[in-house]
Amino acid sequence: TGQDLFTIVCNYIDLLENDYFALEYVDSHRNACWLEMDKPVLKQVTETKFSFCVKFYTPDPGQLEEEFTRYLFALQIKRDLNLGTLLCSDNTAALLASYIVQGR
Repeated sequence: TGQDLFTIVCNYIDLLENDYFALEYVDSHRNACWLEMDKPVLKQVTETKFSFCVKFYTPDPGQLEEEFTRYLFALQIKRDLNLGTLLCSDNTAALLASYIVQGR
C-alpha cells in the first residue's frame, strides 16, 4: 500500500516526525497527486517516480521537535520558492529566503 512505501521511505531517512510529509507523483495528465496511503501503489500510478514532499505546514514551526524535520521544511520552501509554486507576496518570499539563509 501507499502507507507501506511511505513507512519504508521514512525509516530509510530516519524521519521521526512524518505526519507532515507524503509521497507525490505526476499522473498521466501531468497533475501532481498525493499517493493515497490506504490504496495499493500499483493501482494508483503507472510510473514509479515519487517525490518526498511536505504535505502539511504547521502554523507554528516551533512545534517541530526534530532539527531534521526543520531542515526538510527549509528544503521544501526553498524548492517551492525557486519553482514559483509557493504562492506568497514578494515580501514574504524575501523573508522566507532570509530565514533559509540564516538557517545554514
